[in-house]
Amino acid sequence: MTAAAPEPTLVGDVWGEARPPSLRGIAVDVAGAAVFALLLGLVEASVSTTSLVATLFLGLALAMRRAWLPGMVGAALAASVVQLAGSQVAVFGDAAYAVLFFTLGTHRASAVRRFGLACVVVAVVVAGIWTGMTGGTGTGQSATFAGFGMAALATVVTGGGWIAGYLRRQRRQAVQSRVDAGMAAVERRRLEELVAQAQERGRIAADMHDVVAHSWAVVAAQADGARYVLRTDPDRAEEALGVIGETARTAMTDVRALLARLRHGEGRSPLVPPEIDDVMARMQSSGMDVRLSCRGEPAVVGPVVATARFALSESLTNALKHGDLARPVAVEEDWRHGYRLRVVNALAPGHPTAASSGHGLRGMTERVADMGGTVRSEPYDGRWVVEVSIPAEVR
Repeated sequence: MTAAAPEPTLVGDVWGEARPPSLRGIAVDVAGAAVFALLLGLVEASVSTTSLVATLFLGLALAMRRAWLPGMVGAALAASVVQLAGSQVAVFGDAAYAVLFFTLGTHRASAVRRFGLACVVVAVVVAGIWTGMTGGTGTGQSATFAGFGMAALATVVTGGGWIAGYLRRQRRQAVQSRVDAGMAAVERRRLEELVAQAQERGRIAADMHDVVAHSWAVVAAQADGARYVLRTDPDRAEEALGVIGETARTAMTDVRALLARLRHGEGRSPLVPPEIDDVMARMQSSGMDVRLSCRGEPAVVGPVVATARFALSESLTNALKHGDLARPVAVEEDWRHGYRLRVVNALAPGHPTAASSGHGLRGMTERVADMGGTVRSEPYDGRWVVEVSIPAEVR
């Protein structure tokens, strides 16, 4: 018989069926086969040499049932041929067929199981026909009755062994399926946790950038202004230092919240979105001329409002870092249908594309995308244009 291709190995392989048979298992088979051949061989030898030879072949088949399947089938077939040729049934030795068919019925390869079932049918038919032709006349029974009796006995031995093995196989597959489902659920949860952690890292990176980039851009601009007017206009220098202190304290508070979030997992969004008036005041005190026009009224609270504030703060921070502060920055907000933001600033010399990439725009894009919106940021005619769009119905 050609060895059938094994079925795909199940996840986890609870029963170790994908591994080769162990030496211990083979040793148990050989020892059991030796005891079988010795004890039943003595019994069958008292009946006939044919029964003894058949029993020895069956013992050999038992010894090879896990180590070499084709050898097991060959030895079992040889035992059957010996009995048919010698017209002698090894009554006690044939009990080994139950174990051999059990092995076929429980095999992990479906082709082997189907082969075993076909052998059951052949064994029953051959036993019935052979007995009906040769075994019914010498016992006082009719040939037909003897044939049906032998067929029934063969069904019990071979069919019963195969069915027992097949049921064992089904129970093992049920257990394996439950284990696979459990492992798949664990793996799915692990992947979901990894995705959640990656998303959380992205949110924390965006929050950190919002804190550091905005605050230190304002601090740098105010520090430069204070240095320039320190001797000529002490009052303006003092005002700039006050803005620096307030901005630094606010940044420290936000950084503490982020660190607590990293250390203890406290909350998902600890950052409070900046107030528009505060953002405008800081930008204007840093030397930026902001021309703001707003249509419609924002909602009092909600994720869209928070995202809009972060988007405006990031856009103005980029304009402060990379724009030409000698020229005004145009800001247009529209709250009538969702949220629309357009920020246009002139590019500073030496920064033609400096604002085209970076953590800030990436974080702003991710925030807006979470709201189902889009961000477009690109240079146009010597200016930098940022356009944010968030639909009214947040998905």
